[in-house]
Parts: sequence; structure tokens; C-alpha cells
Amino acid sequence: MRERRVSVAANFNTRGAAGLACALLVAAIFASGPTNTASAAEFGSSPYPKGFSDIFSGIVPTEPGLYALNDLYHYDGNVGATVFNGAVQLGVEAKFTADFLTLTYVTKWKVLGGTYAFGVAPSVMSMDTNVGLSLPSFTGPRGRHFGPFTFNFGDTDTALGDTGITPAVIGWHAGNFYWNVGVSGLAPTGDYSISNLASTSLNHWSVFPTFAITYWDQKSGWQISSAFAYAVNFENPATDYTSGDIFHNDGCITKMFGALQVGAVGYATVQTTPDSGRGAKLGANESQVYGVGPIVAYTLGAGKPKPLTLVVKWYHEFDAKNTFEGDTVVGSASFQF
Repeated sequence: MRERRVSVAANFNTRGAAGLACALLVAAIFASGPTNTASAAEFGSSPYPKGFSDIFSGIVPTEPGLYALNDLYHYDGNVGATVFNGAVQLGVEAKFTADFLTLTYVTKWKVLGGTYAFGVAPSVMSMDTNVGLSLPSFTGPRGRHFGPFTFNFGDTDTALGDTGITPAVIGWHAGNFYWNVGVSGLAPTGDYSISNLASTSLNHWSVFPTFAITYWDQKSGWQISSAFAYAVNFENPATDYTSGDIFHNDGCITKMFGALQVGAVGYATVQTTPDSGRGAKLGANESQVYGVGPIVAYTLGAGKPKPLTLVVKWYHEFDAKNTFEGDTVVGSASFQF
């Protein structure tokens, strides 16, 4: 479902947690749908959703079975200049709401002594992109004064998004420490057109290895986690644009009070190699952005075999360079089938 908006305005002076917390966090490893948020590169986006692998991210459940994590993800941000579909756009504002359904299957198999799991993460997205171009006042022929001019272009799209695929993640634990390694990829299954400002696909493949570690002391209730991902992007064939590699680090610290957890989350996103290709109109365009905020989690049916865990997180971004800066709100629900 698509809607386009174009408006031109001118002024002429002369003319007028608990058990299932494990499921929540391991599933976050596989949350690799498109975000079109403030990460870097073409569209100002990374294939790896920021902040999706924070709380309990190092834990892979040892009990075999199918785990589900549903994330409702909303972003609102802006950037001075970025590249959309081979053209430089100025004064870009982007809002989007995405639903990621992450399905993770934990197997009975052991690899190097660790638990082996795999997963898939389809998504549905609603994008709203606005581009504004303001030109300063100027004096034209015969001394007539013109301006200022403001051009606004808008586009919305609601459709399937790209799909995250995780063929392998392996988890271990020793005492209060849990860690895992894995590899994920992003398949361009969403809606994309070079003539659209708002698309639900990045239109290129990506691969990212991951590593996460968690310290969880169940007696004291303290949990500390850190997750790392390195996104390697391939060329967008429609624009001859190859986005640079992007390093992600998500972190979280929480304290448990029975079924309730409260704490803080944060992320760092840094582009490590330049953009390239004929479509890279802004050159290297290497970017960075950071985000911090609170987290609250609550487990319904704590102590039962298959509880439901609910999580709400908010991130405020800062120190953005060559990318969007804004706010992210995420609501999650996780359970085991």
C-alpha cells in the first residue's frame, strides 16, 4: 500500500525474563530484518537492527524446541543529507514501524560442546519518508527578490520487508557466564523500486557474524550482556551502490525483582569501510551513531514451564555522523511453543 505526497511552497516578495527470558534473548540474535533506520550507508540503513541483541543476548536455551520472539519496532529520525536510489536527498525525515517475527529452533545437537540452533525472521514494515529542500532568498533579474523556496516530497509504503536468516548459532555456558557465536544473513525479499523514496527493502544481500556474552547471577538478580555483529554488505544492483561494512555493539544491564526487570540499554554503530560504487554520490559517507535508554521486562507465569516475557525499550540517539539521529521504541513478546 503506497501513498505519495508532493508539496511546493514559495514566497515571492514581489508577487505574493526468568525462564523465557532465555528464549527472548537468543531469538534476538536472529532478528535481522531491515530497519531503514539510522545506521549508515545507502538509505542511511544497516541490515542489522540496532538494539535487538541486548538483554540476555549471550544465552542459548538448552531445552530443545521452537522459540518465538515478536518485536514491534518504531523509529523516528532525521538526517541532513543521504542517498536514496542513486540521488542525494536533503533534509530527510523518516518514520517507520516494523513487526519482526523471529522463529528460533533449538536442536538436540551439540557442536564443539555447545548447543546448536537456527532461525528465520520475516518482517512487515510501514515506511514514511519525507524529503525537504530549502533554498535561500535571492535577488533575480531586474532586482526582483525571490524566496525562500521550500520543496517537500513524501512517500509511504506498507509491505513485506527483507528476511533475516540464521543458519547457525552455537551457545555455551559455565557458571554465571553464557556466550554464543553465529552467522546471519539478510535476503532482499521486501518491496523495492528505484523510483520510490519509501521502500521496505534494502535491495541487497548482507552477511554478519555475531558474538554475544551474558553474565547472569540468578541469586542476586543482576544480568549484564554485550552483543557484537559485523555487517558485510553486497551491492545494490539497481543503483550500483555498495554500502560499507558496519560494526554493531548492543549492551544491557538489568536487576531482577521477582518477575520484573529494570535497567538500561545502549548501542554503538560505526561504519568501518567506505561506501563505494557509481551510486555513492556522497563518497565514503562513513557514519556512526549511539543510543541509550531504559528497559523494563516482565514475565507472566514465572516459574512455569512456558511463561510469556514482555519487554519495552526506548533508545535516544546522539553523536550521529553522516546518518540519521532520532528515537527508537521497541515492544517485544517471547514464548516457547
